[in-house]
Amino acid sequence: MPIRDPEKLQLALEHHFKVKICRRCNARNPWNAERCRRCKSRDLRPKRYKK
Repeated sequence: MPIRDPEKLQLALEHHFKVKICRRCNARNPWNAERCRRCKSRDLRPKRYKK
């Protein structure tokens, strides 16, 4: 069921996509992470948004 309310949609997208993904072990990390929580790598990327 799609979300029609723009405020709720923005909140949901921010909650879902405001994470960083480790390129080495694919772990989800907090947005403000400097290092991966699992493998301690610094090679992090923001989660991609696909439409």
